Amino acid sequence: MFFFSGADGTGKQKGKYVTDTLTYITAVKDFREMFSEWKDCREIEVVKMISIKEMADKIDPTFTKSEGKWAAFCKFMKSNFQMKAESKLAELENNLGEVLEETLEGLEKLKTFSDAVEKLAVTSLQVFTQNQMIFLPEGISFDDVQAVIRTARLICPLLLGFKRDAKAFFLPSLHNVEVLVYQLEKYINSTEKIVEDLAYR
Repeated sequence: MFFFSGADGTGKQKGKYVTDTLTYITAVKDFREMFSEWKDCREIEVVKMISIKEMADKIDPTFTKSEGKWAAFCKFMKSNFQMKAESKLAELENNLGEVLEETLEGLEKLKTFSDAVEKLAVTSLQVFTQNQMIFLPEGISFDDVQAVIRTARLICPLLLGFKRDAKAFFLPSLHNVEVLVYQLEKYINSTEKIVEDLAYR
C-alpha cells in the first residue's frame, strides 16, 4: 500500500500510476524468484523435442522400388510398412503436441513478465522522487524503483525477441522440430540475461 498526498483528480491519476508501477515491479520480482524452475522446465522440453526428432528420423516410410516376380509381395510389404511408420509418426507428433502444451503455458508466464518489463521501461522517473510527496510501502525506496526503471530501459531491446505469437509458432509439426528447439533455446537464453540484469534490491 502506498500513499499520495492530494485527493484531486491529478492526485488520483498519479496514485493509480504509482500503483500500476508497483504491480509491474511485483510481477518482475515474482518471475525472477521462480525463474530457475521455469528454466528447468523449458530445458526439459527442449530435451524431449530433440528426442522426438531423433525417433522420427529413424523412421523411413519408404522402400526402394521392387521389380520382378516378387513385385506384388514387395508392394504389399511396402504398404504395410508405410502404414506402421505413419502410425508411429502420428504418435510422435501427438507427443510433441503434449510437450508444446507445457511450453505454451511457460511462455504465457514469460509474456506476463516481459509485458511488465516493457511497461517499466516507459515509466517516468520523475514521478518517483522525494519531492512528489509519495509514500512508498515499507521496504521499497525511490532508489529501488528508479533502478528498476533504468534497467528496464536498457534491456528493453531484448524484449523484441518475445513479440512472436507463441501459439501460432509453436505448433506440433515433426518437420519443424529443429526450428522449435532453436526458438525455445533462444527464449531461455534471452530470458536468463534479462533476469540477471534485473537483479535489484
